[in-house]
This record gives sequence, C-alpha cells and structure tokens, in this order.
Amino acid sequence: MEKKTNANHEIDRITEGLDIFFWIFNDPSSYVSTHWHTAIEIHYVLEGGVDIYLPNQTYNLKAGDIALIDSTVLHSIRSINGNKAILIQIPYPILARYIPNFDEILFSFDYKSTAPEVVAKKKALIKIINRMKKLFEEKPDGGMLKFNSLIFDLMYHLYHDFSHPKDSEQILLEKKSFDRIKTIMKYTNDHYNEPISIPEIASIVALNEDYFCHFFKKNLGITYLQYLNELRMSHIHQDLLSTDIPLNELLDRHGFTNYKVFRRMFLEQFGTTPAQYRKVHKK
Repeated sequence: MEKKTNANHEIDRITEGLDIFFWIFNDPSSYVSTHWHTAIEIHYVLEGGVDIYLPNQTYNLKAGDIALIDSTVLHSIRSINGNKAILIQIPYPILARYIPNFDEILFSFDYKSTAPEVVAKKKALIKIINRMKKLFEEKPDGGMLKFNSLIFDLMYHLYHDFSHPKDSEQILLEKKSFDRIKTIMKYTNDHYNEPISIPEIASIVALNEDYFCHFFKKNLGITYLQYLNELRMSHIHQDLLSTDIPLNELLDRHGFTNYKVFRRMFLEQFGTTPAQYRKVHKK
C-alpha cells in the first residue's frame, strides 16, 4: 500500500543508498484514494492483483503485468485481496536532470497491448526490474553500484520506448487545470471530515457551480461528491484494518454521515460488509 504524506500529494521518496524509491512489498489489502506525485511510478505485480484508476484509464493488473504512471497523473489504487509487487518511483529531480525537456513529455504505454513491438519493449523493462530485484534482495558486494546503473538503463528505455511529446498548447492548458485541481484537492484534504458543498468548493477556485462540476468530472473522471466520499472511504478503510474503533465512530470521525451510502459504496468496492472485511483483513 502506498504511504502518503496526505491524501492527494505523495512526496517523492528515495530508498536509502539509492537515487530512487524501490520497494518489494506484500500488501494484504489496500484502498488509496486519488492522489498524485511528481515522480514517475512503475508497478510490477508478482502475485495477486491490483486495480489502478486513472481519469481515462483503468489498469486491472495481475501477476506478470506492469503499469506506468506518469508524473503528476492523478490516480487511485485498490487491491481487495492483496498483492505482492515491486513499486518503483523515479523522483522528479532525477528525471528533469537527465531527460531533455522532461516537462514537455508524456510517458505511457498500453499495458493490454499484444502488439509484438510493445510486448518486446515491456519485456525489456521487466527484465531490468528483475535484475534490480535480484541485486536489491541479495546485496552482493558492490551490488548497489550495478543497481544504480540499472536506474539509468530503466530511464533510457522509458525515454526511448514510452515517451511522447506534448504540444505547447497542451502544456499551458494542463498547467492551468492542474493548478486548480491541486487547490481543490488540498482544500478537500484539509476539510474532508466536514460538510463541503459544491458552492463552497467551487468558490475556492473561483468557478461557478455548473462549470466546476464539468471541470472536475472532465479532469478526474468522477464527480466531486464521488471523490470526496472516496477520500473519506480511504481513511475509514485504513482505520478499519488498523484499529478496533467501532464503525459508527469511524464514519463520524471521517465525515461520512450517510451510513446507507457508505455501506453501498463499501459493498461495491470490496464485495462484502465492513464487519466481514475487518474480520478477514484486520492487521
């Protein structure tokens, strides 16, 4: 499960002794609400499954699948029954230092593609990641020198195989929209456990209510109310698995006032009741 400094912006992290964040983890269950980070993120699933939701795309990853999430792309993560995976985050300063005009480039690929060329390029990435995994786990003498060289090999493949230039108009439009989204998400994160109306949140970015609703749905792929409830749900999910606090107190603590809506959402997301989920997955 991703560890965040708040519910919408994850600070770029690095693993001790490395220039990137490299994590091999066993995740029993996770529900991470919509967030973003300036790092490029790679998920490589070893066992189990995980769903990653982007505004216009969903990754339904299983063992052997790999996903690439570009810098500042909004996404949420759900793994009902858990997964074992490798998470790599390449921090923005490293990317901007070594990749020409990094802010003017998109990084992506179709993880479902069966085109031979795409499959071969993804296999090349996976091969590098498996070599990194072996060095990271075995830690041979001088192994971290080789590991760090593989970081540059990884970035080389990302740049040459999975990068696409943005046009200048797109860059300006994205910056303006993303600045608004950051403001919306920060305010929501600070006040998510309080009632937030559409007029209130729309006024934060100086938009009228109708345009705000259109703007938010266009950029995040969900309505603002869905996003707000998703954020509240992520906090409840975390406490559900890590505390013995009664469910009604958790709902009240995290601003979910309508139990019926919560129960319906939880059932849709996890296929069971909160009580049963806690019983099965509690740490």
